[in-house]
Amino acid sequence: MKRVFCLLAMVVFAGFVFAHETTIIPSDNSKDYKSGDTVTLFGISSHYNLVGEELEGLDAVEMYVYKNGVKGANLPLREDKDRLWYEGKYTLTDNSLAIAVFRSIGGYTTTFSDGSRVSMNKRLAAAANPGKTITRTNYFSKWGKYYINPSKADRTFSTPLGHDIEIIPLDNPADMSRNSTMKLRVLYRGRPLPNAEVKASYDYYDYRTMDAWAFTERKTDNNGEISFRLDHPNIGKPVVWFFRAREVQKVNTPETDEENPAATLLFTVK
Repeated sequence: MKRVFCLLAMVVFAGFVFAHETTIIPSDNSKDYKSGDTVTLFGISSHYNLVGEELEGLDAVEMYVYKNGVKGANLPLREDKDRLWYEGKYTLTDNSLAIAVFRSIGGYTTTFSDGSRVSMNKRLAAAANPGKTITRTNYFSKWGKYYINPSKADRTFSTPLGHDIEIIPLDNPADMSRNSTMKLRVLYRGRPLPNAEVKASYDYYDYRTMDAWAFTERKTDNNGEISFRLDHPNIGKPVVWFFRAREVQKVNTPETDEENPAATLLFTVK
């Protein structure tokens, strides 16, 4: 992983984190971790690729690891207020695949006709702001996944973890190399999601420009599937690839008008 720099004029705040991506990555993505090793994991919320930008607050995020299909306990997190990311540590119990997850737990954003916003659902926002007209309420939630120690012998890499929206690799990340084609499936509440918006990029592509992607937005097919060719430059070192999927669902409840879950998937190509 390239060292992650804080860009000038970035600020720490707890509200209105709707558009950022939620990602997770180990401090050393080139290492083959072994049983007993402690992996330092960075949970990142940002508009910039793998660059810390926002700290949402320890009560708004969580980090854990799936091992052999079982969700582990939440990891204790430390806020790095210089680099603007969260740091957790996980000790491997064996050499098999572990899937690290960093989650932005989510919340509501209600926008009024005058452009102001509050972090409340529609019902509470209306009660707290009499006389104001609500134009939209959105509920957002975000998940990031990173594959630690993918193995060519592993058969669990495509097992869903049950997130609201999730990117599932249909090809084993351990089999990927430069110029390989990775096939993915996007699930929404456990079902394949057609016409889902998916973007892809890789570390070293562009981390100084907001929302820079090597592959701009594309859509899944009727089976919720999509493929990307991993054609990053030959830079002589492992490269992290990451993919983002999002969905906007119109709903009509007392709490919200829209649900907007998003997910990222990351793994290292060696």
